[in-house]
Amino acid sequence: MEHTKHIIRAVLLLVLATVGFVLVRHFVYPESFGRYGHYRFDSVAEHASKELEHGAPGVCNRCHAEEAQKKAEGKHASVSCELCHGPLGVHVKADAKVGDMPIDRSVKLCGYCHQRLDARRSDFPQVVLASHALEKGAPTAEMACLECHNAHKPNE
Repeated sequence: MEHTKHIIRAVLLLVLATVGFVLVRHFVYPESFGRYGHYRFDSVAEHASKELEHGAPGVCNRCHAEEAQKKAEGKHASVSCELCHGPLGVHVKADAKVGDMPIDRSVKLCGYCHQRLDARRSDFPQVVLASHALEKGAPTAEMACLECHNAHKPNE
């Protein structure tokens, strides 16, 4: 009988914790959460109403045919322009230029795909970024990759 008080207290704490959890969940979770899956359904309409920032594959070719041709002949033919240059919406909106397209010329950008990793296929071009530029005699500056490689047609 002596331990019954402890069991009753434990059960009471468990019931209070459960009720507290349900109350907090009721007031914290949005009403549309879980309606059609484990997400907030209202977010679908919110995201659909946002202005598009990315272009379709090949949309850059309309204005940049020469660069597109180089890219199509090179090993980066399957790489989206926006991967290196950023979202098209920064440069063009409704077929009108709104600003200069940012260009990431950093070694870090090239390293996303070409940094030596054991998990990558062995036939994929990989380098040890820390030593590759020095071995080839390029400066160790931010744009070291572009000193020797054409980003649109790197096999030249």
